[in-house]
Amino acid sequence: MPALRLDLSGLSRLRLRESAFGAPVRAVAGRARPLIDRTWRVGRTFLGPLTSTVSGLGWGSLGAGLLAGAVGWSQGWTELRVAALFLGLVLGSALLWTIGRMAFEASIELPKNRVTVGEQALGRILVRNTGGRSLSGSRFELPVGAGLAAFDVPAMAASGEHEQLIAIPAKRRSIVTIGPVRSVKADPLQLVHRVKHWSEAVELYVHPKTVLLDATSTGFLRDIEGVTTHNLSSSDVAFHALRDYVPGDDRRNIHWRTTARLGKLMVRQFEETQRSHLLIVLSLRTADYQNADEFETAVSSVASMAAQALRESREVSVFTHAGVLRFPSAVGLFDRLSGVDQVSTPTTFAELALAAITDVPHASVVALVTGGATSPQDLRAAHVRIPLQVKTFAVRCAADSVCARRRIANLVVLDVPAVEDLARSIRTVR
Repeated sequence: MPALRLDLSGLSRLRLRESAFGAPVRAVAGRARPLIDRTWRVGRTFLGPLTSTVSGLGWGSLGAGLLAGAVGWSQGWTELRVAALFLGLVLGSALLWTIGRMAFEASIELPKNRVTVGEQALGRILVRNTGGRSLSGSRFELPVGAGLAAFDVPAMAASGEHEQLIAIPAKRRSIVTIGPVRSVKADPLQLVHRVKHWSEAVELYVHPKTVLLDATSTGFLRDIEGVTTHNLSSSDVAFHALRDYVPGDDRRNIHWRTTARLGKLMVRQFEETQRSHLLIVLSLRTADYQNADEFETAVSSVASMAAQALRESREVSVFTHAGVLRFPSAVGLFDRLSGVDQVSTPTTFAELALAAITDVPHASVVALVTGGATSPQDLRAAHVRIPLQVKTFAVRCAADSVCARRRIANLVVLDVPAVEDLARSIRTVR
């Protein structure tokens, strides 16, 4: 069999000893670096207004072209010179492709920027041509949370408008940032993008699902007079006893029947009362929940109980691992609850309950809300942190349980598999 012979004569000029090749390459790289730096500064200065985004492929092509040109011209390699010229031509064409006049104005209109989980947020994007002449068709993008929606705007005459309808499904509780609307002009090879924003971003609040609780049978929530204290007062609604009149007492509190019987002025003595104040303690700790659905049920339970108390003109505080949630109304509370999320924290549920009652010492009713991974010992430990005179119950959102009411020592525990079971469960609390 004849031997296989390879003719490598055409590659003879590429054979360089390592010792002879390494030094020239290092020298060329040293001379090329200042050139690359100057090119970068010039590009940022002059091309910055034109191109806001250069893709990784674009930067790679630029770097390869500069390196090929530096080596090609310093070493006399025709192939590298051709490659450098080709890459320069491609990049120049990509820049020219994205250059063009754009004079748009855009706005995002949402008739309702607050929806409930499961609903759909409808709106529109209005794009206007603010220039004095017609514009060609353009590609627009709309960031929606972590996603991105794209749509095309056709050519528009001067002062023309284009309306794009949008529908955003509210699949999970969150605060979704929509926008800003931006136009994108890119070359076919996606080397250079010209991106410009034309509107402000808006926020869409996806509220937790809630259920209506029966106002006539809400158990602990029916705390009409609040909790009485041991502080005596001359005027309040909780009657305590009669005592002798002393100068300065309000004469409207004189008990005339007893005064006539005893022959001396007697006045009514009252005990101060606290206004009914519902404190809801919501655990955000990931370890207290078996899955994300349980946490959503817990948030929905908090929203439902708080909304019912606010409808009855009760004072409500919601305490989480992030502290007290400040809100001016039920809608404000739902906005805050749209943004709460689970956290990894060493703070136990008992420690959370102690921090809550310390921060809100005038609470008359405390609702402890947690997940199915919270043990009876944890619930008991949280309960003992609450003062004895404060009525306390727990809502345990356990997806693998059945709707039930049980006791752990003196603590009433409601097992709520889904928020729809909350109304039936809370009727049993007395």
